[in-house]
Amino acid sequence: MEDIWKRAKLYAEEAAKKSQTLTSTNKIADLVAETAKKSKELALEASKKADQLKVAALKQADQIQIKSISDIIPPQLSSLSIVNSSSSSSVSAASDLEELQKFGITDDLRDFVKGLTSNTFQNFPIQDEAEASDVQTTASNVRKDLNEWQERHATLVLTNVKQISKLRYELCPRVMKERRFWRIYFTLLSTHVAPYEKQYMEEIKCKAEEQIKDEKSTQSALSGENSRSEVTEKNLKSKISTASSAEQDLDTFLLGDLEESDGGADDGDSNFDDDFDKIDNCDIEDEKHLKQATAATG
Repeated sequence: MEDIWKRAKLYAEEAAKKSQTLTSTNKIADLVAETAKKSKELALEASKKADQLKVAALKQADQIQIKSISDIIPPQLSSLSIVNSSSSSSVSAASDLEELQKFGITDDLRDFVKGLTSNTFQNFPIQDEAEASDVQTTASNVRKDLNEWQERHATLVLTNVKQISKLRYELCPRVMKERRFWRIYFTLLSTHVAPYEKQYMEEIKCKAEEQIKDEKSTQSALSGENSRSEVTEKNLKSKISTASSAEQDLDTFLLGDLEESDGGADDGDSNFDDDFDKIDNCDIEDEKHLKQATAATG
Protein backbone atom coordinates (compact mmCIF):
# COMPACT_ATOMS: atom_id res chain seq x y z
CA MET A 1 0.00 0.00 0.00
CA GLU A 2 2.86 2.41 0.79
CA ASP A 3 4.32 1.75 -2.71
CA ILE A 4 1.04 2.77 -4.36
CA TRP A 5 0.85 6.01 -2.39
CA LYS A 6 4.45 6.86 -3.26
CA ARG A 7 3.77 6.27 -6.94
CA ALA A 8 0.66 8.45 -6.79
CA LYS A 9 2.61 11.21 -5.08
CA LEU A 10 5.42 11.12 -7.65
CA TYR A 11 2.95 11.13 -10.53
CA ALA A 12 1.15 14.13 -9.03
CA GLU A 13 4.45 16.02 -8.69
CA GLU A 14 5.38 15.26 -12.33
CA ALA A 15 1.96 16.40 -13.53
CA ALA A 16 2.35 19.65 -11.63
CA LYS A 17 5.75 20.30 -13.21
CA LYS A 18 4.41 19.56 -16.70
CA SER A 19 1.48 21.88 -16.19
CA GLN A 20 3.86 24.76 -15.49
CA THR A 21 5.71 24.27 -18.77
CA LEU A 22 2.65 23.84 -20.96
CA THR A 23 1.12 26.91 -22.58
CA SER A 24 -1.44 25.40 -24.91
CA THR A 25 -4.91 24.80 -23.54
CA ASN A 26 -5.28 21.52 -25.43
CA LYS A 27 -2.10 20.14 -23.97
CA ILE A 28 -3.19 21.12 -20.45
CA ALA A 29 -6.55 19.38 -20.97
CA ASP A 30 -4.77 16.23 -22.21
CA LEU A 31 -2.52 16.34 -19.11
CA VAL A 32 -5.52 16.64 -16.82
CA ALA A 33 -7.28 13.73 -18.52
CA GLU A 34 -4.15 11.59 -18.35
CA THR A 35 -3.68 12.49 -14.68
CA ALA A 36 -7.27 11.57 -13.85
CA LYS A 37 -6.93 8.26 -15.69
CA LYS A 38 -3.73 7.47 -13.85
CA SER A 39 -5.34 8.38 -10.51
CA LYS A 40 -8.21 6.02 -11.18
CA GLU A 41 -5.80 3.24 -12.00
CA LEU A 42 -3.89 3.83 -8.77
CA ALA A 43 -7.12 3.99 -6.76
CA LEU A 44 -8.33 0.73 -8.28
CA GLU A 45 -5.01 -0.90 -7.56
CA ALA A 46 -5.15 0.36 -3.96
CA SER A 47 -8.69 -1.00 -3.56
CA LYS A 48 -7.63 -4.41 -4.84
CA LYS A 49 -4.68 -4.36 -2.48
CA ALA A 50 -6.97 -3.51 0.43
CA ASP A 51 -9.28 -6.40 -0.46
CA GLN A 52 -6.32 -8.74 -0.56
CA LEU A 53 -5.18 -7.57 2.87
CA LYS A 54 -8.71 -8.05 4.21
CA VAL A 55 -8.91 -11.60 2.88
CA ALA A 56 -5.49 -12.41 4.31
CA ALA A 57 -6.51 -11.02 7.70
CA LEU A 58 -9.68 -13.11 7.72
CA LYS A 59 -7.74 -16.23 6.85
CA GLN A 60 -5.31 -15.53 9.65
CA ALA A 61 -8.19 -14.95 12.07
CA ASP A 62 -9.72 -18.27 11.06
CA GLN A 63 -6.44 -20.02 11.75
CA ILE A 64 -6.33 -18.64 15.31
CA GLN A 65 -8.25 -21.03 17.57
CA ILE A 66 -9.76 -19.45 20.67
CA LYS A 67 -9.59 -21.89 23.53
CA SER A 68 -12.65 -22.43 25.61
CA ILE A 69 -12.69 -22.09 29.38
CA SER A 70 -12.56 -25.85 29.74
CA ASP A 71 -9.33 -25.88 27.65
CA ILE A 72 -7.76 -23.09 29.74
CA ILE A 73 -8.68 -24.50 33.15
CA PRO A 74 -6.84 -27.72 34.04
CA PRO A 75 -9.08 -30.80 34.28
CA GLN A 76 -8.30 -31.20 37.97
CA LEU A 77 -9.44 -27.67 38.85
CA SER A 78 -12.42 -27.92 36.55
CA SER A 79 -13.66 -31.10 38.20
CA LEU A 80 -12.97 -29.62 41.62
CA SER A 81 -15.03 -26.51 40.89
CA ILE A 82 -17.88 -28.66 39.60
CA VAL A 83 -17.76 -30.83 42.72
CA ASN A 84 -17.70 -27.78 45.01
CA SER A 85 -20.62 -26.09 43.28
CA SER A 86 -22.67 -29.26 43.25
CA SER A 87 -21.87 -30.05 46.88
CA SER A 88 -22.74 -26.53 48.03
CA SER A 89 -25.99 -26.58 46.12
CA SER A 90 -26.84 -30.04 47.49
CA VAL A 91 -26.08 -28.89 51.06
CA SER A 92 -28.26 -25.82 50.58
CA ALA A 93 -31.08 -27.91 49.14
CA ALA A 94 -30.77 -30.42 51.98
CA SER A 95 -30.92 -27.68 54.61
CA ASP A 96 -33.97 -26.14 52.90
CA LEU A 97 -35.73 -29.50 52.81
CA GLU A 98 -34.86 -30.14 56.44
CA GLU A 99 -36.32 -26.80 57.49
CA LEU A 100 -39.46 -27.34 55.41
CA GLN A 101 -39.92 -30.77 57.01
CA LYS A 102 -39.29 -29.32 60.46
CA PHE A 103 -42.06 -26.75 60.01
CA GLY A 104 -44.56 -29.13 58.43
CA ILE A 105 -44.32 -28.11 54.76
CA THR A 106 -44.83 -31.63 53.44
CA ASP A 107 -46.32 -33.18 50.31
CA ASP A 108 -49.45 -34.11 52.27
CA LEU A 109 -49.95 -30.47 53.20
CA ARG A 110 -49.46 -29.36 49.60
CA ASP A 111 -52.07 -31.87 48.44
CA PHE A 112 -54.51 -30.82 51.14
CA VAL A 113 -54.36 -27.06 50.45
CA LYS A 114 -55.12 -27.67 46.78
CA GLY A 115 -58.74 -28.22 47.81
CA LEU A 116 -58.98 -24.92 49.72
CA THR A 117 -60.77 -21.98 48.12
CA SER A 118 -61.65 -18.45 49.11
CA ASN A 119 -65.17 -19.68 49.95
CA THR A 120 -63.64 -22.16 52.40
CA PHE A 121 -62.21 -19.26 54.38
CA GLN A 122 -65.19 -16.93 53.99
CA ASN A 123 -67.72 -19.55 55.15
CA PHE A 124 -65.62 -20.79 58.05
CA PRO A 125 -67.39 -20.03 61.38
CA ILE A 126 -64.73 -17.75 62.86
CA GLN A 127 -65.39 -14.04 63.01
CA ASP A 128 -62.91 -11.20 62.98
CA GLU A 129 -61.80 -10.06 66.42
CA ALA A 130 -60.82 -6.64 67.57
CA GLU A 131 -57.05 -6.45 67.32
CA ALA A 132 -54.39 -3.93 68.14
CA SER A 133 -53.26 -1.83 65.22
CA ASP A 134 -49.66 -1.70 66.40
CA VAL A 135 -48.99 -5.45 65.99
CA GLN A 136 -45.66 -5.88 64.21
CA THR A 137 -45.17 -7.98 61.08
CA THR A 138 -42.26 -10.00 59.73
CA ALA A 139 -40.38 -9.47 56.46
CA SER A 140 -43.04 -11.59 54.71
CA ASN A 141 -45.78 -9.39 56.23
CA VAL A 142 -46.80 -12.19 58.62
CA ARG A 143 -48.27 -10.95 61.87
CA LYS A 144 -46.07 -11.25 64.95
CA ASP A 145 -49.00 -12.32 67.19
CA LEU A 146 -48.47 -15.92 66.05
CA ASN A 147 -46.20 -18.12 68.14
CA GLU A 148 -42.64 -18.77 67.04
CA TRP A 149 -43.38 -22.00 65.16
CA GLN A 150 -46.54 -20.66 63.48
CA GLU A 151 -44.75 -17.50 62.37
CA ARG A 152 -41.97 -19.44 60.66
CA HIS A 153 -44.46 -21.94 59.17
CA ALA A 154 -46.56 -19.09 57.73
CA THR A 155 -43.47 -17.47 56.17
CA LEU A 156 -42.37 -20.75 54.57
CA VAL A 157 -45.81 -21.73 53.35
CA LEU A 158 -46.30 -18.35 51.67
CA THR A 159 -43.01 -18.68 49.79
CA ASN A 160 -43.30 -22.38 48.91
CA VAL A 161 -47.02 -23.07 48.48
CA LYS A 162 -48.55 -20.85 45.80
CA GLN A 163 -52.13 -21.83 46.66
CA ILE A 164 -51.91 -20.32 50.16
CA SER A 165 -50.10 -17.23 48.90
CA LYS A 166 -52.84 -16.70 46.30
CA LEU A 167 -55.66 -17.14 48.83
CA ARG A 168 -54.08 -14.72 51.27
CA TYR A 169 -53.65 -12.13 48.53
CA GLU A 170 -57.34 -12.48 47.54
CA LEU A 171 -58.74 -12.37 51.06
CA CYS A 172 -56.48 -10.07 53.12
CA PRO A 173 -57.37 -7.41 53.97
CA ARG A 174 -60.29 -6.84 51.62
CA VAL A 175 -62.45 -9.76 52.80
CA MET A 176 -61.00 -10.60 56.21
CA LYS A 177 -58.28 -9.50 58.54
CA GLU A 178 -54.90 -11.18 58.68
CA ARG A 179 -55.49 -12.61 62.14
CA ARG A 180 -58.71 -14.36 61.08
CA PHE A 181 -57.06 -15.78 57.96
CA TRP A 182 -54.29 -17.50 59.94
CA ARG A 183 -56.68 -18.70 62.64
CA ILE A 184 -58.79 -20.42 59.96
CA TYR A 185 -55.68 -21.75 58.23
CA PHE A 186 -54.19 -23.35 61.35
CA THR A 187 -57.60 -24.71 62.36
CA LEU A 188 -58.13 -26.34 58.96
CA LEU A 189 -54.62 -27.81 58.91
CA SER A 190 -54.35 -28.68 62.59
CA THR A 191 -54.15 -32.42 61.90
CA HIS A 192 -51.25 -31.83 59.50
CA VAL A 193 -49.20 -29.26 61.41
CA ALA A 194 -49.95 -30.05 65.08
CA PRO A 195 -47.42 -32.95 65.39
CA TYR A 196 -44.62 -30.80 63.93
CA GLU A 197 -45.48 -27.86 66.17
CA LYS A 198 -45.57 -30.14 69.24
CA GLN A 199 -42.18 -31.65 68.42
CA TYR A 200 -40.68 -28.20 67.89
CA MET A 201 -42.04 -26.92 71.21
CA GLU A 202 -40.70 -30.00 73.02
CA GLU A 203 -37.26 -29.39 71.54
CA ILE A 204 -37.41 -25.76 72.66
CA LYS A 205 -38.44 -26.90 76.15
CA CYS A 206 -35.59 -29.41 76.34
CA LYS A 207 -33.10 -26.79 75.24
CA ALA A 208 -34.43 -24.39 77.86
CA GLU A 209 -34.12 -27.06 80.58
CA GLU A 210 -30.59 -27.88 79.50
CA GLN A 211 -29.73 -24.20 79.59
CA ILE A 212 -31.16 -23.92 83.12
CA LYS A 213 -29.11 -26.95 84.20
CA ASP A 214 -25.98 -25.43 82.73
CA GLU A 215 -26.66 -22.16 84.52
CA LYS A 216 -27.24 -23.99 87.82
CA SER A 217 -24.06 -26.00 87.43
CA THR A 218 -22.18 -22.82 86.68
CA GLN A 219 -23.70 -21.13 89.73
CA SER A 220 -22.90 -24.13 91.94
CA ALA A 221 -19.33 -24.13 90.68
CA LEU A 222 -19.08 -20.42 91.45
CA SER A 223 -20.64 -20.92 94.91
CA GLY A 224 -18.20 -23.78 95.56
CA GLU A 225 -15.32 -21.53 94.70
CA ASN A 226 -16.78 -18.82 96.94
CA SER A 227 -17.19 -21.28 99.84
CA ARG A 228 -13.65 -22.50 99.38
CA SER A 229 -12.43 -18.93 99.40
CA GLU A 230 -14.49 -18.26 102.54
CA VAL A 231 -12.97 -21.33 104.26
CA THR A 232 -9.52 -20.19 103.24
CA GLU A 233 -10.26 -16.73 104.60
CA LYS A 234 -11.54 -18.19 107.87
CA ASN A 235 -8.45 -20.38 108.20
CA LEU A 236 -6.26 -17.38 107.58
CA LYS A 237 -8.14 -15.34 110.17
CA SER A 238 -7.87 -18.24 112.64
CA LYS A 239 -4.13 -18.46 112.08
CA ILE A 240 -3.80 -14.72 112.58
CA SER A 241 -5.89 -14.91 115.77
CA THR A 242 -3.80 -17.82 117.08
CA ALA A 243 -0.59 -15.99 116.38
CA SER A 244 -1.96 -12.86 118.07
CA SER A 245 -3.07 -14.80 121.18
CA ALA A 246 0.32 -16.53 121.35
CA GLU A 247 1.99 -13.17 121.17
CA GLN A 248 -0.26 -11.87 123.93
CA ASP A 249 0.52 -14.95 126.06
CA LEU A 250 4.22 -14.34 125.56
CA ASP A 251 3.81 -10.71 126.57
CA THR A 252 1.78 -11.72 129.61
CA PHE A 253 4.38 -14.28 130.60
CA LEU A 254 7.21 -11.84 130.27
CA LEU A 255 5.40 -9.03 132.04
CA GLY A 256 4.30 -11.41 134.81
CA ASP A 257 7.92 -12.40 135.56
CA LEU A 258 8.92 -8.79 135.72
CA GLU A 259 6.11 -8.01 138.18
CA GLU A 260 7.07 -10.99 140.34
CA SER A 261 10.69 -9.87 140.25
CA ASP A 262 9.67 -6.36 141.33
CA GLY A 263 7.56 -7.82 144.16
CA GLY A 264 10.44 -9.93 145.43
CA ALA A 265 12.76 -6.93 145.47
CA ASP A 266 10.29 -4.95 147.55
CA ASP A 267 10.02 -7.75 150.13
CA GLY A 268 13.79 -7.92 150.45
CA ASP A 269 13.96 -4.20 151.07
CA SER A 270 11.30 -4.44 153.79
CA ASN A 271 13.14 -7.30 155.50
CA PHE A 272 16.33 -5.34 155.31
CA ASP A 273 14.60 -2.35 156.97
CA ASP A 274 13.25 -4.61 159.74
CA ASP A 275 16.76 -5.79 160.56
CA PHE A 276 17.94 -2.22 160.98
CA ASP A 277 14.99 -1.49 163.28
CA LYS A 278 15.92 -4.48 165.46
CA ILE A 279 19.52 -3.26 165.73
CA ASP A 280 18.34 0.19 166.77
CA ASN A 281 16.04 -1.27 169.39
CA CYS A 282 18.90 -3.40 170.82
CA ASP A 283 21.10 -0.33 171.14
CA ILE A 284 18.36 1.56 172.99
CA GLU A 285 17.85 -1.30 175.47
CA ASP A 286 21.60 -1.59 176.09
CA GLU A 287 21.72 2.12 176.96
CA LYS A 288 18.86 1.70 179.43
CA HIS A 289 20.57 -1.22 181.17
CA LEU A 290 23.83 0.74 181.39
CA LYS A 291 22.08 3.73 183.00
CA GLN A 292 20.37 1.50 185.56
CA ALA A 293 23.66 -0.15 186.51
CA THR A 294 25.39 3.17 186.93
CA ALA A 295 22.61 4.46 189.14
CA ALA A 296 22.76 1.39 191.34
CA THR A 297 26.47 1.65 191.98
CA GLY A 298 26.17 5.32 192.75
